[in-house]
Amino acid sequence: MNKPITLLLLLLVLSFNCANDNHQTNTINEIDKIEVYKANDGFTINDTLYKLHFQIEAKEENKHNLVVSIELYNNSYYISPTEKNEFKGKFTIDLGSYDKLTFNENIIETPLSVGKLSPNTYVDGSVNWVKENTTYKQQLKVLSQDDFEVFGRVIFTIEPRCTLEEIPFSISYHSGKMTIKYPKC
Repeated sequence: MNKPITLLLLLLVLSFNCANDNHQTNTINEIDKIEVYKANDGFTINDTLYKLHFQIEAKEENKHNLVVSIELYNNSYYISPTEKNEFKGKFTIDLGSYDKLTFNENIIETPLSVGKLSPNTYVDGSVNWVKENTTYKQQLKVLSQDDFEVFGRVIFTIEPRCTLEEIPFSISYHSGKMTIKYPKC
């Protein structure tokens, strides 16, 4: 009698651990299904659940925006960077710490996400889920007139696959012209 109960308890513990540890991290080099396309104004990452397009938008002299557009496929979604609560997988553009380039002002999301009840049991209450094609603009501030190259990444958890996506990019500034590309590691 004790053996079946012990086996049942062991099975419950194992299934609980698997349910809480299903969060994988995917970098672009680890996933075969992700494709990278070079474009004149940037590059595009194509996945089965999303397509990301990166480009630099030149405003005025020394004023540029990093523009990241995301198209969603197959009912996928993610947490908006405008979400007030902290989540590990919230959409983030990370530029690291450089003395030549930084972000200026807050990220602009178009269309702006609206809080909705969470489809996941691990989140209580309303969350700003993004479930439609969205564009993000982040103003860049050039801190040096010298030529440079900096590296960053876009990070987000794509649902319902529940994987933490980390997409790298590099921004180059040469002779007053700024470009973005997919870095070859």
